[in-house]
Amino acid sequence: MADPLLDDLLKSTRYAEAIDASTWRELSMAFPDRAFDRWLDVLQSAAGAAGVNGSHLRVLARAGIALSRAFGPDVATAALSIGAALGRRAGAEASRAFCTCIPGVIAATGGRSGFQVWLRSIEELSGLAPESVAPVLRQSAAILSRLSAPGFRSWVLNGVQQGQGSEARRLAYFLQADVAALAPFERNIGDVTLTDVERPGRAVLQALWRLRPAVRSATIRPGAKAPRRSSFDSLFFRIPEVYAGYRGPEASAHYQAVLTHLGAHAVHSRERFPKGSLRPLQVALVGLIEDARVEALAIEDYPGLRRLWLRFHTAQPGSALAAELLMARLSRALIDPDYEDDEPWVAKGRRMFLDSRPQWHDPAISRQIGNLLGNDMGQMRIQFNFKSYVVEPSYRDDNSGLWQHDDPPPEESESAETVLEAVRITEEQEENRPEKRDRDPESSTQSSMAARMNAVDEDAGIPIARRPEWDCVSASIRNEWTTIVEFKARPASAEDLDRVLEEHADVERRIARLVQSAKVSRPQRMRRKPQGDRIDLDACIRASIDMRAGLAPDTRLYESSEMRARDLSVLVLLDVSESTRDRVKDTTTTVIAMERAAAALLAEAMSGLGDPFAIHAFCSNGRSEVRYYRVKDFSESYTPVTRARLAGLRGMMSTRLGAALRQAGAEISGQGTHRRLILVITDGEPADIDVSDRSYLVEDARKAVHGLSHDGVDVFCVGLDSGADSHLPRIFGRRSYLNISSIEALPEKLPMLYFRLTV
Repeated sequence: MADPLLDDLLKSTRYAEAIDASTWRELSMAFPDRAFDRWLDVLQSAAGAAGVNGSHLRVLARAGIALSRAFGPDVATAALSIGAALGRRAGAEASRAFCTCIPGVIAATGGRSGFQVWLRSIEELSGLAPESVAPVLRQSAAILSRLSAPGFRSWVLNGVQQGQGSEARRLAYFLQADVAALAPFERNIGDVTLTDVERPGRAVLQALWRLRPAVRSATIRPGAKAPRRSSFDSLFFRIPEVYAGYRGPEASAHYQAVLTHLGAHAVHSRERFPKGSLRPLQVALVGLIEDARVEALAIEDYPGLRRLWLRFHTAQPGSALAAELLMARLSRALIDPDYEDDEPWVAKGRRMFLDSRPQWHDPAISRQIGNLLGNDMGQMRIQFNFKSYVVEPSYRDDNSGLWQHDDPPPEESESAETVLEAVRITEEQEENRPEKRDRDPESSTQSSMAARMNAVDEDAGIPIARRPEWDCVSASIRNEWTTIVEFKARPASAEDLDRVLEEHADVERRIARLVQSAKVSRPQRMRRKPQGDRIDLDACIRASIDMRAGLAPDTRLYESSEMRARDLSVLVLLDVSESTRDRVKDTTTTVIAMERAAAALLAEAMSGLGDPFAIHAFCSNGRSEVRYYRVKDFSESYTPVTRARLAGLRGMMSTRLGAALRQAGAEISGQGTHRRLILVITDGEPADIDVSDRSYLVEDARKAVHGLSHDGVDVFCVGLDSGADSHLPRIFGRRSYLNISSIEALPEKLPMLYFRLTV
């Protein structure tokens, strides 16, 4: 039966010719009532984009019907709004690809939550790398048939990270979506990834060898194969995100074996070997012996490690004389005292290794034994392909970190490139020969051609670190996702701060008394007390002896714990983002002005007590430029120069709070005090130019606070109320923040902070 209202609508709408009547009727059923009006708004937005024709609108209509039937009209309208926006961000081709791929994506994701993760990935990709949107959309259904929605998201964001600054690299990455490239992102129920085990693994390394390594995911590079083994160098432990074939508890044990093996290298492989004239086979065997040597030394200290590593040695004696199989058998023979192998080459290798036990602390023994075994295998005429060789068992590293290389490892190269971005290389071209660089007029020879490097100006920053970031949608850590760039805190006249200190002298004195009265330190055991929390056993024994000896016993039989000294370091972290230029609610004072005043009052109080403290500030311009300003470091005194730097802080850019907190945590971790406190002063609005979802940065900051707490760093926040929505309770917890709207409120509010530190 015809719907008269729909017929009237078809007569009045200018889209009637592009979409047939039967499709309109399906749309009216898929988007009932007011949902149909919202759908028409989406259609109008799409029709207004450049390059959109009737065919595109028909595909958009069919996609809307499919989405509404699968997930409801609200999800469908939101998704199609994003699809329409793709036309403006990434071009009409991306918008058409979005509509075309919808049916396949619905089938592949299998549910609303998975589809929304995919949708979020595409939306973010359109902002970070719009040229890559269309290729990714065309492959989405096929990739989602292999990866979960979070895995798809990790693959997309990894491509953005690896191709940062180069469209060609990004396109090469996304077009190479083969089995090998997707393998590290595959995750099923029961799978265990590096993210799941990194924290307990690092705790084990800290307990065994007091190691605190920088653990990184071994990422895929465009055109390269997926990494199958871990690696290490002087900077990083790089470990594959997923090891195929290991799941559940076995995967956790495998990661533990990987981390402890790398830890053994970090402790016992102190120097790199020169390759010299060694053949590839000898290089592989030297690495094998070095693996066995560092494990043997580690087992001498911690015998339980043998049981952990040995479970992954599965090689068995056999008749096949392949180089890889013989090397796997030798690896087991060197760690398993009960293993028997009648192959003469394996037996000789074990005998040489055990006979050299007095020299195990000298890495040169590995080169000596590996060289001899390589010569023997060469005389056996056994073929060895170094390009296809993979170290066994799988928990061991690829041994690249054992050798001296002419070129730095990939991670070091990337770090060097980042730092070099802070200087400018000036190149000029000749008018008649543009392919040649212009020579420096002061060059001493015609053959020398050198780039002229100009000094960094005052407004340039120096990249100092890369920090991870928490992705709340895929519930995973993005390793090295943000770049911390250090900038100079430019001084300014401190007259305003001096006036604030003068006008609020009474407030300063009250804060100083409060800080001084708080005994933040390790509790000391106070013995032989007339009263206390518990019995002093030594005093009781002494009293019993005196009574039996006929002497009057000492009645001070109790003990207690008291805070008798100060043992606290504080890092004051100031938010200097653009939003701090707003007024504090119900006042005429800006947030940044009150931040400077609060920091100055706290600094005056802490400097008088001698507590080690620092004042740093931050803002951000996307994940690649999280600006970090040092107003005062722990090693500096609080002087008028420091106040001038503090007075020079101005509100600008955005607020990537989580990255700044992680950097502040790294700064204060070097302090040897009993308690370490990061005191954040902010208006409580995390945001950045490359993030559209406000909850994303809130959850990342919350994760950063939890991580610092786990590392023994207290985080407390003083929120300056600007009238905007406050996310402070979510980020810091309801007991770890306070809101103030005037400087006079600080003495009344700060006791809560110091009470937290003394319990």
